[in-house]
Amino acid sequence: MRYLPKLQQLQAFQAVILHGSIRAAAKALAQSQPGVTRSLQELEQLLDTALVTRGSAGVIPTKAGQLFNSRLELIFNELERALDELEHFNQSASGAVVVGLSVVPILTILPNVLKRFKKKYPRSNFTNMEGQISELLPLLRSGKLDFAIGAHIPSEYLSGLVQESLFTAPYAVCARKGHPLADCTSLEDLQDADWYLPVTTMGHYNRFELMMFGQNYKHKSIMRGTGTAAFQMAIKEDYLTISARPILHSTFFAQYLCTIPVKESIPDAEFSLIYSSERPLTFITRELMNEFRLECKEYTWD
Repeated sequence: MRYLPKLQQLQAFQAVILHGSIRAAAKALAQSQPGVTRSLQELEQLLDTALVTRGSAGVIPTKAGQLFNSRLELIFNELERALDELEHFNQSASGAVVVGLSVVPILTILPNVLKRFKKKYPRSNFTNMEGQISELLPLLRSGKLDFAIGAHIPSEYLSGLVQESLFTAPYAVCARKGHPLADCTSLEDLQDADWYLPVTTMGHYNRFELMMFGQNYKHKSIMRGTGTAAFQMAIKEDYLTISARPILHSTFFAQYLCTIPVKESIPDAEFSLIYSSERPLTFITRELMNEFRLECKEYTWD
């Protein structure tokens, strides 16, 4: 029977990788340096594998150490979730959930979702990380996110994941009110404008760029960042961007932004709920997912 590493050994290894030295790891763990060194050596002996190397740049993982650490992150993330769910079940602490959202769900459905969720679970803890789905997938796979909501992704990116369609949002080209190009009626008229688009490597925004700039879109000078930054640059610096129409119709953004009435039809975007098929969801995560499903059905997307 294979002997499993002790938790203290795993914590010592992860701390050394994170902090880059035995001394810093010992301080973080409130242990002695010899104790951390001993735990690391015992782990390497147990695994019969060198996990780290020591040099002038500090302690760095070997290739085997990198592989082991990537799996270890998943294990510790799952352990944290298991403890959190047990505490919530015992009502001795609040449940916690970490969600990745793109700008569209943040500015449309999130406020009502959190309002209902906090009313049901007032002691729960919610953390949101904003980004396009291409940025959120690595965090979801590593276990740092419980689930994500973003633009629908192709099936080849879904290994180990479940994708559930939530809603479809119509899109439009937008600019600040009074922009010199605000009355243009063709995308061709906007070719040479300054554009600020969300960062992505797949899906809806890529299709728009191909439609807008043709095969040369990869060579077009386009500023990119978060969806929130795109709105800021459109309002303050006269950039053009694209947005879901419900955002542009909201009370706040309707004060500053307008839809450019181009004759071309901007493709709608399908948004999905994405979560791991390999890790169990905590109770509080399942409850929050249900709140998002409900709000997507009730929200007016036209």
